[in-house]
Amino acid sequence: MEKFPVLRLITKYGTAGSMVLAVLVAVFVLVLTWPFWGLASLIPSVVLALLAFVVGKSYVELVVLITDMLMPQ
Repeated sequence: MEKFPVLRLITKYGTAGSMVLAVLVAVFVLVLTWPFWGLASLIPSVVLALLAFVVGKSYVELVVLITDMLMPQ
């Protein structure tokens, strides 16, 4: 793994990065939709944040799976 620092970074901090991305998506959607929808903008912000987390976490799991299969320990 020493030759692939990005893969090491993704496997080590990927889940935390997915959480940060989900929070940023939620805040971004709230900022964009709050003036128009008010309190109802919480629903799409939470849904899109969950979607961003699932997509990010699945990417991390794919990278972990590939590195476990192809990289010798």
